[in-house]
Amino acid sequence: MTTKSIKLIVFIALLVHGIGHLQGVVASLGVKFHKSSSTSSWLLKSLGESANRMICLALYLGTSVTGILTALLFFEVIIPDGNWEMPALITAILSTMSLVLYPRTLAMFFNKAGAVVVNLWIYYTVLLEGNWPSQILQD
Repeated sequence: MTTKSIKLIVFIALLVHGIGHLQGVVASLGVKFHKSSSTSSWLLKSLGESANRMICLALYLGTSVTGILTALLFFEVIIPDGNWEMPALITAILSTMSLVLYPRTLAMFFNKAGAVVVNLWIYYTVLLEGNWPSQILQD
């Protein structure tokens, strides 16, 4: 597989991760994907329904924006040789918080599993200095 192909796959994964969290934004605006959908956090129930919706909206919107920004920085659409690692880490942290606090917001289990996989990859790459994909992206 060529460097360009790998970079494109990583770009698409990061972009889909950011766009996928827009489901949480839609859910926090009142759209139910299925009967068990909820924007009420198991941990923050005492804050009330409207506060839960606002927190859910903020978390998922923040994750979406930083996720899309990360993809664009990684693919060097915004800045050549841009530092994508810090926005990626912020995205993974917000995504993890969203998934833990509001686990019944996303439409399907596949969406949650995909988000967890991307988050784990980001944690490995950034926090544990996995240096992937930077090692294989050098020509």
